[in-house]
Amino acid sequence: MKKNLLLAGFLISIGTFAQTAEERAVIKRNINSTELANLKMKFDKEYQDQQIKIQAYLLANPTAKKEFTIGKNFYSLQRIDADGNPIYINTKDANQVANAKVNSLYQGGSIGVNITGTNMVAGVWDGGQVNASHELLAGQVTMQANQPLNSTGGNNHMQAVAGIMVGKIVTNSSNPLASTARGLAPNATAKTYDWDNDLAEMTTFAADGFLISNHSYGAANDNTIPVWQFGAYDFSAKSWDMLLKNTPNYLPFVAGGNEQMSNGNMSAAGFDIMTGSSAAKNVVTVGAIDLDNSMSDYSNWGPTDDGRVKPDLVTLGSEINAPLYAGNNTYTGVVASSSGTSYAAPAAAAAGLLLQQYYKSIFGNYMKASSLKALMLHTADEAGNVGPDAKFGWGILNVERAAQTIKQMQSGGSAKLVEFTTNPANDSGAEINTTGIAGGGAARASICWTDDDGTEQTSANGLNPAGGRLVYNFDILFRQPNPFIDTRPFAPLSVSNPNALATVSTAWFGNSVDNYKQANISSTTANSNLIIYIRKASTSPAAVRNFSVILTGLKITSATLSTADVKASKNVVFFSKDDLKIKMISNDVSASFGEYKIYDMSGKMIQSAKEKSNEISFNVKTNGVYILVYQTKNGSETFRFKL
Repeated sequence: MKKNLLLAGFLISIGTFAQTAEERAVIKRNINSTELANLKMKFDKEYQDQQIKIQAYLLANPTAKKEFTIGKNFYSLQRIDADGNPIYINTKDANQVANAKVNSLYQGGSIGVNITGTNMVAGVWDGGQVNASHELLAGQVTMQANQPLNSTGGNNHMQAVAGIMVGKIVTNSSNPLASTARGLAPNATAKTYDWDNDLAEMTTFAADGFLISNHSYGAANDNTIPVWQFGAYDFSAKSWDMLLKNTPNYLPFVAGGNEQMSNGNMSAAGFDIMTGSSAAKNVVTVGAIDLDNSMSDYSNWGPTDDGRVKPDLVTLGSEINAPLYAGNNTYTGVVASSSGTSYAAPAAAAAGLLLQQYYKSIFGNYMKASSLKALMLHTADEAGNVGPDAKFGWGILNVERAAQTIKQMQSGGSAKLVEFTTNPANDSGAEINTTGIAGGGAARASICWTDDDGTEQTSANGLNPAGGRLVYNFDILFRQPNPFIDTRPFAPLSVSNPNALATVSTAWFGNSVDNYKQANISSTTANSNLIIYIRKASTSPAAVRNFSVILTGLKITSATLSTADVKASKNVVFFSKDDLKIKMISNDVSASFGEYKIYDMSGKMIQSAKEKSNEISFNVKTNGVYILVYQTKNGSETFRFKL
């Protein structure tokens, strides 16, 4: 079961750590510093206003407490909601390395590298302080300025979270438990904060160019929480997305919570209990599984009220050997009480650090947050129901498969990641498209973006309102022309029947709630073309929103994803010679089309040849939409045209 222990202690601070200044400078160039400064002032003001409201509430309710412990869970009064209700948050309490296959990145692992978190920095927000003199964390963590000791003093929960993320490898301990308590990113470091005023502090952390943070706490989810808030996109979820839309590289990991068996929404039978930040669109919400990869009896289930997949993924959270606060070589051991989504979330966050480091070692830059999230969900192991579900999300974290996918993104590999900085028109019809060559097995396409904050749910909306909270809405179609197969992403989960099998959308924008979407072709014909189309819904803002696309299961990925309409206006001119013949002429007279194929929209190949000039004659008897796939000196290009 989910547990954490609280023991008194005193924090010892150590020196600060950072990614290289050059790396952070590159990330900071993508951040609107003025907007973040304004957000920090907004969050600071909201925090101060809440402190006044909390004091007033405590004075008016003498039996109420700001902080208390039930069993081994620490509770803290976070805010007073718009209806005057107290909102409490609480803590969400190897072999995680093996379970998540993180050791594939270590020296001697299957990827053939030595990625351990060097120069990577995590943010850790939690309900107390760490003992930075503990042998597992000495030299690994630093408590940030203006983090006063709270009434609980030292905190076993925060000690465990930090140890799971960045605990170093200890080889000379007098305690044999030290050897199995190492962190997943043992050469990374952590900046630690208490959870008071977390959003303002996260704003500064992200503005400094850091990439990942962990948050193993959340709403208490007991009877003090109004029922409408379960599954709701409330004030907290909206505020987190408001921050993250302005920080395109920053990705927080949030524990999904441990109230499956006892919560304030028990009529939902364990479903519909994601609250606050765990219901935000732009975070990675993490659930917990047991040692045998079965669902734990504590991890919270989704979906959200609008049918979004939550949790996003799961990883091992049960019976984790973790460091204790009191003493410098003390550990929990592998016991049932050392379990919870609190322990799963930092494992996933540490995995994110390692994947960022590995990607940077190959490509020279870090992934956008939307790319890292897409990668981790794209490569998760199937679990629970086929497709996404409300218990396991997109599946079990598999770092080895994610790292293999990064490795395959290199030139000529079978995977591709493209981070788009252009959009199709927001008319639900204009398209971006590309092709790849099928490898003969399964193929997968994922699309993800960091969305704007959506419309806040309040008590006035009642229980489980169905309206989606997306602001931008992109969709993806995966086509195999020969034989003709169209594959769309999964549809939203059913809020009324949350244990139902996932279904696949049957039309464009059949999923208008999730900002991560996945389309799968179970079997492809080797060497056939795969065509990927992307559209932007007319409900989306016209302003460009960056998004990420990952493709796997290809034989080659020489094609570059690009906006076809833009390329056509510059590179290819169409004109009619008569009713039966069309000429396509490249504006680049030095170029030739090379080998080309033309398909109709049913996937039937109409014409193919090798062309040594910059002109193609196309014999056609039927007006319609056609697809030209041709080779240039720079690789394969795709163009969609209408006659």
